[in-house]
Amino acid sequence: MNPIAISVGGVVLYWSSLLLCLGAAAWLTLALALYRTDGGPAGAVWVWFPFAVLFSVLLARFLHWYCHAEQYTGLLAAMTRYDGGGYCLPGLLLGTALAALLAVRLGFAPGAAGLLDALAPGAALCITLIRLGALFGSADRGKLLITKPVLQHLPFAAPVATASGAVEYRFATFFVEFLLLLALSLWLLRFYLRQRHAPMRGGRADGSVALLFLVLLSAVELVADSTRYDSSFLRSNGFVSLTQIVSAAAILAVLIYYVVRSVKARGFAPQHILLVLLWLAGLGATAYLEYLVQRHGDWYLFCYAMMSLSCAAMALAPCLAYRTLRVRSR
Repeated sequence: MNPIAISVGGVVLYWSSLLLCLGAAAWLTLALALYRTDGGPAGAVWVWFPFAVLFSVLLARFLHWYCHAEQYTGLLAAMTRYDGGGYCLPGLLLGTALAALLAVRLGFAPGAAGLLDALAPGAALCITLIRLGALFGSADRGKLLITKPVLQHLPFAAPVATASGAVEYRFATFFVEFLLLLALSLWLLRFYLRQRHAPMRGGRADGSVALLFLVLLSAVELVADSTRYDSSFLRSNGFVSLTQIVSAAAILAVLIYYVVRSVKARGFAPQHILLVLLWLAGLGATAYLEYLVQRHGDWYLFCYAMMSLSCAAMALAPCLAYRTLRVRSR
């Protein structure tokens, strides 16, 4: 049951909905502050925001319908009725990027890279609050049953009532993700203010904040989505979820982008091959650990600890590729 935060007359506002609205407001406010401080026109953010909400809701809903068609009577019902069902995070990110491109196309922003950089810290903060809101419902209860009393409390586990009325403790997936994304939000804000205009070889640094946000968020989602009981799977694949596939592909895309830039700016070097091998090793280890945890549920502590390291290795590869382009100050 989703706890009620405010009830006035016939108006009922739930905690999860309140935090969602606060997240959107925080995103808009922070994006405005950062973009204007960096010399960008405030009108670009005001134009971006309504389209981002529209595109994100539609795309996130469509992806959820595709993966969970059994929850809806049809596509039309999924796209027109929002009193049930859910959303997929990749749709939120794609909708945000499309809205930014539209703002540029309409002439309100000089470039998409700078606008996306300003949006990245707020996006991380918005997702952070959305994940916190899940704690007030049933969505934060992962599929892992926590039986050790020492772990049966936040941030590790949250109680959930069973059909028989008993209480069991399950892994608090979204609360753990809330803590990680909160740290990511603070790091992105610091990175934007201090290093966004750091000199880089082979071109400008615009876009780096958004790209590194995508990499680190994807690394978190790769592990977190594996622990969820309601992960979204493609209809032709029940092994890895849609979010995991998109996350791995996003990290690879950023790695390729920075490696290509590095090769053009500095010439080919063995380190470029090593970075690709590092990503491949992380991907292979992550896939194998996903297989192990699905086959042996009681190994979850070992599997998810090792999976966190393997996903960190995947994220480290594009981060190191980015650093090959940085110009060191003397």
